[in-house]
Amino acid sequence: MTTSPPPRPPLLFLLTTAFLFSIGMSLVFPVLPFIVTQYVPEVSRQASVIGWLGAVFALLAFLSAPVMGALSDAYGRRPVLILSLLGSALGYVLFGVGGSLWILFLGRAIDGATAGGMSALFGYLADVTPEEDRGRVFGQIGAVIGAGFILGPALGGALAQVSLSAPMFVAAAVCILNMLWGTFVLPESLAPGRRQRHFDAAHLNPLSSLRAALAFPAVRRLVSVSVLFMLPFTIMQTVLALLGRDALHWGPTQLGTVFMVVGVCDIIAQGGLLPLLLRRFGERGVAQLGLAVGAVGTAGLAMLTLWPSAALVYAATICLAVGEGIFTASVNALLSNAAPADAQGRVQGGAQSFSSLAQVAGPLAAGPLYARTGGVGTFGASTGLILLALGVLVSQRGAGQTAPVADTA
Repeated sequence: MTTSPPPRPPLLFLLTTAFLFSIGMSLVFPVLPFIVTQYVPEVSRQASVIGWLGAVFALLAFLSAPVMGALSDAYGRRPVLILSLLGSALGYVLFGVGGSLWILFLGRAIDGATAGGMSALFGYLADVTPEEDRGRVFGQIGAVIGAGFILGPALGGALAQVSLSAPMFVAAAVCILNMLWGTFVLPESLAPGRRQRHFDAAHLNPLSSLRAALAFPAVRRLVSVSVLFMLPFTIMQTVLALLGRDALHWGPTQLGTVFMVVGVCDIIAQGGLLPLLLRRFGERGVAQLGLAVGAVGTAGLAMLTLWPSAALVYAATICLAVGEGIFTASVNALLSNAAPADAQGRVQGGAQSFSSLAQVAGPLAAGPLYARTGGVGTFGASTGLILLALGVLVSQRGAGQTAPVADTA
């Protein structure tokens, strides 16, 4: 069914929501170790606690994403988006107030449990965007998320001069303001006649919702491809600083510039390069190109131990960041085109859920793998995973076709 382009106010709201979501997440990064230090004075335990805080968030996001997506299919995108913003605000407030370690974990758990609302955002975009424009619009979302991840840490560092809790309270305030804006500006995108007709307690079971999301063969393959690429990307985020320190003897300043390059390349790739590539190759071709370029990046990082070079670090990181940027937007568009209108929320939720699971598994695997095999083995394995993803995507047929409407409840 042909749809009209998204009206300007809702699209502006969704772009702003994605931007503020990434700012809210990333402005806490500079102060997180210092907040944890207040409750965990033993230096040997601090890294583990920070890792578990991230794992709790990602695990709850994994469990909640398909449920939030199913809720948006049944009751509409707008209430789920607003609920997600409210949950994030509450999580940030609890983290800012603190008082004990378990309250920090509770804050991250609440934030993770409602982070699945991003699946409703992608479902909203799929509702109001024609199939041929979805790659471009998803690219815009990716670009503003990248911009938020650049601005967030700088803003968090500045706010930390006021107090360690200030970034948390500002993040909460941003969520509340955005929630109020959405309450009065955002119309519902999913008409009652297009919603999931049957909704019961089974939809609140995340595993049942995941099975429903993966009921379409094209979706299963695309999710598999996405996870195979997300694992190496999260591994890179986890051990790149260690590799730079060990191979080039870099300090925090040099390593910080590398992560800034990742954010800048993400903006350029999705905001500027992606529309040109989509016109030339289409979503499927661009997704394959993104995997190929990403594999070149991880292969370059694998060579760093053997050939230490600052130029190689930046070149490899640029390739990986550009590859991830154009791949993510394209595969999200392919996923939306592979699902019927009444399943957009749960399909996007399922994809977000498995992405969160990869963000749990990647960091947990990266440390032991790097300790045993170093940069060569770690990024060599990452290159193998990306090439496997490319093989699966190349072998798939009909990825961009919309699936027939089916009742999987």
